[in-house]
Amino acid sequence: DEVYDAMQAARWQSLFGGSVGSGAEAASMAVINMMRGYLNLVTPRPPGNMHARQRLQMRHLPQPGEAMHIAVRCLSKEVRRERKYVELQVTGSGIDGRALFEAQLSLIWAA
Repeated sequence: DEVYDAMQAARWQSLFGGSVGSGAEAASMAVINMMRGYLNLVTPRPPGNMHARQRLQMRHLPQPGEAMHIAVRCLSKEVRRERKYVELQVTGSGIDGRALFEAQLSLIWAA
């Protein structure tokens, strides 16, 4: 679980300005916490991994102070042109299981 907290919002605002809880800030918090969920779960990662692509579909925007449950699932692993590819699905849900986003991350795995 990751929380869209005041500290995250303050760091975002110091870079981009804007008001607390704006749509741009909330969408950014979803992406930031999607990546935090992935990075905290898929560890350790071998040096040389590449984040090749990601697709993100927003369902609802998280609200300031909202806890987000981040789930990561491996969709596939394959070798193409002598490289190891891993496809992950990352989903985020908020209060009462409200769907926030669905993402697919494509990684070139260095191990």
